[in-house]
Amino acid sequence: MTATTTMSSGKVRWPLPTGLGIAASCAFIFVVAPLIVVAGAALNAEAMFFPPRQLTLHWMIAALTEGSFVNGALISFVVAAVAATVSTLFALPVALQLRKAPPAVARILTLSFMGPLLVPSVIFALALYSVMMYAFGVTNLFILMIGHVIITMPYPVRTITAVTEHLDPALEDAASSVGASPWRTFVSVTLPLIKPGVIAGFLFAFITSWNDFSISVFLTPRELQPLPIKIYEYLLFQYRPIIAAVSTWSVIGSAIIVLIIDRLVGLNVFTGRRA
Repeated sequence: MTATTTMSSGKVRWPLPTGLGIAASCAFIFVVAPLIVVAGAALNAEAMFFPPRQLTLHWMIAALTEGSFVNGALISFVVAAVAATVSTLFALPVALQLRKAPPAVARILTLSFMGPLLVPSVIFALALYSVMMYAFGVTNLFILMIGHVIITMPYPVRTITAVTEHLDPALEDAASSVGASPWRTFVSVTLPLIKPGVIAGFLFAFITSWNDFSISVFLTPRELQPLPIKIYEYLLFQYRPIIAAVSTWSVIGSAIIVLIIDRLVGLNVFTGRRA
């Protein structure tokens, strides 16, 4: 945030932090501190204390072998993979059509697809539950996946739209001029160029579905509870470091996915700017 300077005597002089630097440091601490506390509690030998009084990897290993959490993680993985795949497949033609729409119309439609992000998650989940119960009368894994597709679709729509904004139409026109069909043009020209945005959108959608609680708590069938619901129910009756260990593994997995997104397209693609 502030660069150090070396004086003629060889001593390093640390400049005073600016107000902006202090604010940025405070924001960083607020964001990272809960993660450090959870990871520290997972390494504590006996109880959920921070800082840990006696370090051990017992709970981290136990989290990988506890049947309830493993089943919850598998269900979360299946739901997240299906929801991210379906939402990305739906988002792909949407983003390509938004590129061809007039700017004012494209902005309105883009804002519409961001709808699930603009409504408080609990309110949106309750509304979605009411609609699903009215339409199907039950909650099951299929209904849960529909809910996750809806809440994850804004992410691939945004990332794919961001990369298509920089797509040169002349490349597609050149392919069409030599006789390539629309499908061949899409597969051979368009898709390779927007692939980073497609993959980033899929991964963002996967993380969102994996960590979702609000939609899952309303739509999850009792026998197929994903990991966030397992964690919530465990905390209602027990408070041991294994729950911190499960959360730590979940954070590690999410962090790896975020790093992959950053390597592929840069995290600023989600704001509409490419790296």
